[in-house]
Amino acid sequence: MYLGDRDETYNVTITITDQDGTTVFENEYALSDSNEADKNVTFPALTDLKNIVITVDKIRFERDWPDFERAELPWDGANEAGVEVYIESAEDGTPEIRLEADCQSITGE
Repeated sequence: MYLGDRDETYNVTITITDQDGTTVFENEYALSDSNEADKNVTFPALTDLKNIVITVDKIRFERDWPDFERAELPWDGANEAGVEVYIESAEDGTPEIRLEADCQSITGE
């Protein structure tokens, strides 16, 4: 979880569901500049993730789970794909989100 605007604080809930609609991850955060990148949370590796719902100050955003590969990241073996969430400010001052796929576990040989 990252902030696009250092001066903002948000109450954030993230829920991730699988293809069956089962919640596999849910957590609430009081997100601010002092703790933005401290919210790295893992959950069991799953291949059938479907949705990520992010609620920012009671505004709900629902997105499909990023389902793509980036060859430049070593997502093989014990490495797992994950997602980074950026909370930014729209031109009208309301929150908006941006998701980016990333390699969440990197192992050495």
